Amino acid sequence: MSESLPPVPRLARETVSSARQLVLPTLPGLVLFAVAMGAQGWFNRIASGGGAFTLLWLCVSLVTVFVGCFWSADMYRKLMPKDAPQSLFVDAGRLFLANLAVYGLYFILGFLLTLFFSIFAGVLIGTAGYDPSSQASPEQVQQSIEALNSSGGAVLLYILLVVAAAGVIWLGLRLFLFGAATVGEGRLTIFRSWRWTRGHVVRIGLLWALLQFLPWVVLTVLASGLLHLAGVETVFSYATAGQAAGMSGALPDWGQPVLTGLATLILAPFYWLGHGLAVTLYSYLGPQGIDAGDAFE
Repeated sequence: MSESLPPVPRLARETVSSARQLVLPTLPGLVLFAVAMGAQGWFNRIASGGGAFTLLWLCVSLVTVFVGCFWSADMYRKLMPKDAPQSLFVDAGRLFLANLAVYGLYFILGFLLTLFFSIFAGVLIGTAGYDPSSQASPEQVQQSIEALNSSGGAVLLYILLVVAAAGVIWLGLRLFLFGAATVGEGRLTIFRSWRWTRGHVVRIGLLWALLQFLPWVVLTVLASGLLHLAGVETVFSYATAGQAAGMSGALPDWGQPVLTGLATLILAPFYWLGHGLAVTLYSYLGPQGIDAGDAFE
């Protein structure tokens, strides 16, 4: 295991080079994932009313996650070439279980944080002279928020929100290598990758901000713009007082799933860069050292 990482510019160049290697070889997996996301969008519409379609929606969601893991495992294997002892489906299944475990961890963490901040905000509002249990109208909620801001309690709440967000990001950076490690090690690897990132969080965070967060913001804006032009409510719709582009009535039932698939295609560079970054870091911080090609030995 390497005790230090190269400079950020060098790591960024290696990541971009790795991402370029993924573009053409992994296009079939990308198309399959886009189709799965489109189907997921369609099931989201028919299951929005609840009822018997809820269980079917859950099954389709799991299939969509597995398809994403199949594409992800293919990208990892392309960047760590070796005669793998397991098939792509085995690696995808193992990565599927690893992702479900991490998703579950974040779900529990998100639930606990939501519960804490809901209670804490209610206490602060109560100390500002309002009874949260009596706030049944939007006007009362707005008044309680204004009272909270004027009392200074909102500052403490915002500070805690920033700390919580920073903690969640820190956790994600410490676990950033679990996907590459799961495929590279040939076994389920989640918290074992924790110690590999120790002492490197700042440098990994800079790379994540440059090669993941910024591309995600830009590509998400583009994808949201595409959906908004077709009349689907997105961040653009909320920015224009909730008014869509006026084409939603002319959009057929299959229109939104198709647009969801196209939006997934737009986000492809984000995924390529993410896998390139994970493999680049894994090649330095993982147990194999620089030689990432030994990952399947």
